[in-house]
Amino acid sequence: MAEKEKAFRKIFDDYYQALCFYAGKLVKDLDDAKDIVQEVFVALWENKLEFPDRLALKAYLYTTVHRSCLNHIKAQQIHDKHHQLIREENSEVEDRNYLTDRVESETMWQLMQAIDSLPEECQKVFRLSYIDELDIQTVAAKLNITTHTVKSQRARAKQLLRDRLKDLYPLFACIFFS
Repeated sequence: MAEKEKAFRKIFDDYYQALCFYAGKLVKDLDDAKDIVQEVFVALWENKLEFPDRLALKAYLYTTVHRSCLNHIKAQQIHDKHHQLIREENSEVEDRNYLTDRVESETMWQLMQAIDSLPEECQKVFRLSYIDELDIQTVAAKLNITTHTVKSQRARAKQLLRDRLKDLYPLFACIFFS
């Protein structure tokens, strides 16, 4: 092992644990602290820095670890802030989805209740025409009635639903009759 490598190994052995402890106090995470200290030692090795004495070396190591920890904390705060914003955005979307789903469910429930309350033949024609989306001829053939009867039952169903659903009818008209 070369002279410089031995000297570097001695510095590493003398300061690594203490610097990890110091960094751990600042960043509150031992793994992050070890990573920071290792990066400082790598930079020291790669830059081939030389110091007039041990006191200057020690000051450099602690100052560099301190700055690196502050940079790590800032980066972590930015990271946390972005994650918090994402969580808040997701929460808002979930709230909107919840409200939308709830309104949609309650509205559809009201529609189904209204359809269920239609007279039997009128209800059959409406379901086949608008829910199953069958054409007039197919509905007539399926129910063994005339196309004129299908048309009149559809018109009757629309009028009864309009009366029963009042304010919600325009919404249902957009859904079913567009």
